[in-house]
Amino acid sequence: MYEFHLRTIYPYLHSLPAAAWNSVSLSILAICFGFMIGLLGALLRGRRSALARWSIAIYVEFMRNTPLIVLLYLVFFGLPQIGLRLGGYGSALIALSLNCSAYMIEIFRGGLTAIPHGQYEAATAQGMTYMQTFRHVVFPQLARIVYAPLGNTFIQVLLGSSLASVVAVNELTDWMENVGSDTFRFFETFVVAGFVYLVLCQIVNVTRVVVGRSLIKAW
Repeated sequence: MYEFHLRTIYPYLHSLPAAAWNSVSLSILAICFGFMIGLLGALLRGRRSALARWSIAIYVEFMRNTPLIVLLYLVFFGLPQIGLRLGGYGSALIALSLNCSAYMIEIFRGGLTAIPHGQYEAATAQGMTYMQTFRHVVFPQLARIVYAPLGNTFIQVLLGSSLASVVAVNELTDWMENVGSDTFRFFETFVVAGFVYLVLCQIVNVTRVVVGRSLIKAW
């Protein structure tokens, strides 16, 4: 009968914080890049130019319908073919950023659509420029609309970072696989890694709620 013993992996716990931090840092950077690409893409998709709209639409459909691990392999093995050599961390960052940006484009596009057109007309009547309208009128309302779905996307990115282990990134899942291989106590390592992911996701969820309430009070 199988006996559950966490003490068998105690000698490996000293390397767990570094692995968890790699997962967190990779996720934060991917979220930042995905946020910028997503917001820009949503704005371009709302332009009158048919070329801009169709280009962003094709990008979104390709990224959302390509499995993340396939995209990761395309970046990791494809870019060296054109002379651009990146390590596992850089490849994972690009793949995660591209993947999450596609979802963010749709989130931001939905948020922009929800803002009444009269808001833009009123800002124009007040003599505001495009940037002033976006900063003072559009963005505060957009932030209140999209903060909840963005929180879910942030969690998706954090969980998706586990695939970085397939390109030799020393993150949480890689730690789990290595410790399991050394100790043959895979179940214990799965439980520990799962608990860490759970804690990290709950931190993201709580942060989302706190930030959301702050936005509602501020605007």
